[in-house]
Amino acid sequence: MACIFPGIISLVQYVNLLKHEPETLKLAQCPYCSKSNPWRHGGYLRESDRINPSNDSLNPIFIQRYYCPGCGKTCSVLPESIPPRRWYLWETQQEATLLLLLGGSAQAAEKQVKPSRHTIKRWVAWLISQFKLYKDALCTHFPELGLFTELIEFWKHVFDKLSLSKAMYLCHTSGVSMP
Repeated sequence: MACIFPGIISLVQYVNLLKHEPETLKLAQCPYCSKSNPWRHGGYLRESDRINPSNDSLNPIFIQRYYCPGCGKTCSVLPESIPPRRWYLWETQQEATLLLLLGGSAQAAEKQVKPSRHTIKRWVAWLISQFKLYKDALCTHFPELGLFTELIEFWKHVFDKLSLSKAMYLCHTSGVSMP
């Protein structure tokens, strides 16, 4: 399971917090049993910077892990900008998805953003298949989104209002899992 720290919307911000203010990234309670102060339990390196050229890259990005002595479970702590179990940042996924939703082809989107057209199609298919769950979760925070019944119209209005990373964070806090 991953815990998500909201408001950390870029890798630069996250790396600076890790370096200069690591205490702000401390997990306050276990996400499983709610016991306070789980132990820092190492971490792992993740190649999340897929935008910058290798000489300017922020990779590898350190992801902290925590262990709860109460329930014996561990969890990773991610900034809002890094999706769980995905290679590309939410920002890249939003840009590619929006290009497709606005009527562009996957091949044209592939030329503008780095992922392959197959990956972009998979992201859009994911938003389509989970539409009802994500819509319900986001409408609890923004009831006016309930006015939009069509998928494309709904996601365009979501992206006008907030970023995909914030939308997925809100879905995560509502208990909707991300693939």
